[in-house]
Amino acid sequence: MKKLLLFPLIALFCFVAQAQLIMIDSETGDYRYEDVVSVEGISQDQIKERAQKWMQLYYQPIDSIKIDSSSVSQKNTIRFNWKFIKKSIPIELFFDVTVKCKDNRYKYDFSNFEIGKITNGHIDGYDLKIYIERFPTRYQIFIEEPVDTEMTKAIESLEYFVTHGKLNADEENW
Repeated sequence: MKKLLLFPLIALFCFVAQAQLIMIDSETGDYRYEDVVSVEGISQDQIKERAQKWMQLYYQPIDSIKIDSSSVSQKNTIRFNWKFIKKSIPIELFFDVTVKCKDNRYKYDFSNFEIGKITNGHIDGYDLKIYIERFPTRYQIFIEEPVDTEMTKAIESLEYFVTHGKLNADEENW
C-alpha cells in the first residue's frame, strides 16, 4: 500500500520540478503573455491614450511608441540578476508590448523576448527560450521566475492604469 502512495508523490514532484512559469503560446511555442481585458465604460481612444501614457511611465523604452488607429506598441527592456548556482548573472531582457484597443476592452501582448545588450543602437541578443534551454532544467526556474514576476506585475499595472488613469500608488515610478 505504501508503494502505491509513493509513486504518485514521486510523479507529482517530478512534474513540479519541471514546471514552466513563463507563458507559452500554444500555437507557436514562443514565450508570450496575451489576454483580452474588459474595461466597461472606457472608449477605444481613452484606452489607447492611457496605454500610451502607461508605457511612457512604466518602462524605459528602447524605441519610440508606435501608434496606429487601434493599437500602441513599444520595444522595452528590464534588467535583473539571475542567480546561477552561486554566481549572480546580470540579465537584460528585451521584449515587445502591444496593446490593441476597442471600446470597453483591450488586448495586451508581451512577446519577442530576447536576452542580450544594445550595441551601436541595435539589440544584440537571442531568443529567451533558447537561452534558458542551454542550462540544466533545475536552474531554469531561477531565470523564469523573475521574468514571470515582472510580466505579471506589468499586466496588473496596465490594467490598473487603463481602469483608473494613473499608476497604482504602491508602484515605483521608473
